[in-house]
Formats: sequence, structure tokens, C-alpha cells
Amino acid sequence: MGLPDVLQMLFALAVIIILANYLLKKLNTLSRSSSKLINVIERVPVSKHSSLCIVQVESDYLLMSVSDTSSDVIKTFTQEEKEAIQLKLAKKVDQPILHTDSFLSKTMVNASTLIKEKRKSNTVLPKERKQ
Repeated sequence: MGLPDVLQMLFALAVIIILANYLLKKLNTLSRSSSKLINVIERVPVSKHSSLCIVQVESDYLLMSVSDTSSDVIKTFTQEEKEAIQLKLAKKVDQPILHTDSFLSKTMVNASTLIKEKRKSNTVLPKERKQ
């Protein structure tokens, strides 16, 4: 087995890995886009076998606890909370939100302001180091 054979095998291996990566990405996007009614907005692991999820089912937003053995709805978000989540998602994706009326616009701005104020009040400053 000479150097050309080794190089040929390495090249073939690289092509197979690149092709497999491409196909797996395509399959992943196809499987995600199959459901138009249910969308997992965010998933946060709590432990090795459980996580908290914000799930959109049609127009409802749910906070769910998901584990290997069960899925439970913890909370159904109110309209104001839904708008705050949508606002946060729009900022995350950098897509503008279409405001249908002034009430909705004011509510979303108020929710955003409340979220910012809450974050500022929960910020803990680090203690100064003693020298």
C-alpha cells in the first residue's frame, strides 16, 4: 500500500464525511418543517433527562416540562406574555414585527420595558476584590 493509495482513501473518506453531513442537515430541515401547527420555540435542559420548553401550538404558547418518560404542561401563557415572547423572538432573529394596531404596539413596548427593568433589577454586581 503506497502513498497514492493512502491519499486516495483519505480523499474518499473526506468526500463521504462531507456528503453525510450535507444529507443529515437536509433531513433535519425537512423533518422540522413538516409541522406547521406545533413549534418548539426554546428548549432549556434542566437535568440529563429533562428540560423545559416553550412550545407554540397554533396561537397558544405553553411552558412544558419534558423528560424521557413524560411531558407536562406547566403553564399556558397569557396574551401579554405571548406578545413579550414574540417581541423577544423578533429581536433574536432581527425580523421586524408587523403591528396591526396601536394597542398591540403599546402593549409590546410596555412588555419590553418591563422585561428590561426586571433584568436591570436582578443584576448582581460582583464584589470588589480585596488587595
